[in-house]
Amino acid sequence: MSDELQRVVDSLAGRLGRSVAVDDTSFRLLAYSAQVGAIDDMRARVILTREAPPEGLAWLRRFRLGQASGPVHLPSDAELGLLPRVAIPVRHQGVQFGYLWLIDTDGSLAADDLTAATTAADEAGEVLFRERVIDELRDARVGELVRDLLSPDAATQQMAADGLIEGGFSASRGGVVAIVVQPLPVAGQEVDEGDRLALSAALHSIRNTLPPRECLILVRPHHVVLILPQSTYERFPRVAHDLRTAAEARLGVSDRWRAVVSGVGRKTQRLAEAKMSYGQALAAIRVADVVPAFRPVASHDALGIYGLLASQPADQLHALDVLPAIDALQSPDPALLVTAELFLDRAGDARLVAEQLDLHRTSVYHRLRRIEQLTGFDLSDGEQRLVLHLGIKVARLLGRV
Repeated sequence: MSDELQRVVDSLAGRLGRSVAVDDTSFRLLAYSAQVGAIDDMRARVILTREAPPEGLAWLRRFRLGQASGPVHLPSDAELGLLPRVAIPVRHQGVQFGYLWLIDTDGSLAADDLTAATTAADEAGEVLFRERVIDELRDARVGELVRDLLSPDAATQQMAADGLIEGGFSASRGGVVAIVVQPLPVAGQEVDEGDRLALSAALHSIRNTLPPRECLILVRPHHVVLILPQSTYERFPRVAHDLRTAAEARLGVSDRWRAVVSGVGRKTQRLAEAKMSYGQALAAIRVADVVPAFRPVASHDALGIYGLLASQPADQLHALDVLPAIDALQSPDPALLVTAELFLDRAGDARLVAEQLDLHRTSVYHRLRRIEQLTGFDLSDGEQRLVLHLGIKVARLLGRV
């Protein structure tokens, strides 16, 4: 809470001789005074958790407080343990910022008290308006610096990192981890402006759960980016899952997406190297796009050989000589490709392949001979096995199998 908003709350509490609280429009607590007089379960829970419980939110929404033009008297509710209270809209220049709350157990609030409370609500609105303007200017400046941090030019990256540190926008020059969340559209669909707003809302909601100055955010045309110090990522290991879940919830259930995926890059040594982790997070999403086993959260650390292949230019991968051999495996019997990949994944252990495919070992050997005939690769030769194995992984990465 800001010092100015706290001053407004404390001044009104002292004048009225009762406790005062201010929430935002989502009924999350922004400021509160020392407790004077009666307090109910709702007020106690809000102070402890900083937000109203679900049953309290449902009760509050019945009163359509967002449409109120002045003080609204809310009755008690014995079932929810609520005392009578008054809600006063907090606005400035027509913008709604939240509500000022007073508990009024015995109906003793006089007209003069409500006038003073309304004046205080107006003051609170002016404070919150100024803070929003400052925040928007700050976010715009930080956004420019984060875009430069992720630029392809090393000198621009270093200048952006210095600007973020010197401007007090980032708390650490040390290693960072980049997290990217992106919806994967079905054919013929794309991420539109409404989707970007939903992704931005999810990104801001997760940022608000993290320590201030310990994360950087950026909204891009098709995805959102969260950059955290390595130490913060270790303290909040589920943040990539939480951001993906929040994005999926904001985007809503839709047949426009094949999936909503989170990619996590590797730790860098310095803030100025964030572009490297960002690129790895994007690569992890590209792999998860064609290899669903890596969804919903794909960490570059866990990609194995796919991590190396995803860093190569696509035109070079398409030009590999081994790809026709992979194509030859698919045409007569798709089971041959499955058998070949499993055999190579399991380091040539035919017994294990037979168990996993529920086949007799003789059938596996028969398939392996057929694979050799179709591809021209000798599976008893370690180097040829390696080339074929890489070829299958490349074909998967390119969406050819």
